Amino acid sequence: MKIWDKLSKVNIDNKEKYQKVFVDTVKKIQNDDFPLNIGEIEKEDYTISIEENRKDSYFVHIVPKQVYELFKEMQEKAPNEILGFSVLAGKCKGKDIRVSCFGVQCNLLGKSLFKAGHKDN
Repeated sequence: MKIWDKLSKVNIDNKEKYQKVFVDTVKKIQNDDFPLNIGEIEKEDYTISIEENRKDSYFVHIVPKQVYELFKEMQEKAPNEILGFSVLAGKCKGKDIRVSCFGVQCNLLGKSLFKAGHKDN
């Protein structure tokens, strides 16, 4: 099975939790309240993975533990691809900062932002 097919078959548990984390992260970045320290931040049931040079942008990926191994595989096998739905949340050092929530459908993430009153940069 191709890696993108694997991603399309993912069904994350507790999507609402990750939608909230996604919206909160976007807001923190917009308010300059999110340090862009490259690497990973371990949380109880998800990881925040921060990359500096994917598509010449900073990427803040919210990765549920349920799909962490698939995320790492895709990071390695598709180093120049966007790994799912992402939104522009700000800029740092002349580069865009994009936020994604790996494995959660884009329509759910988009609705979460609209409900929260997301402002496009």
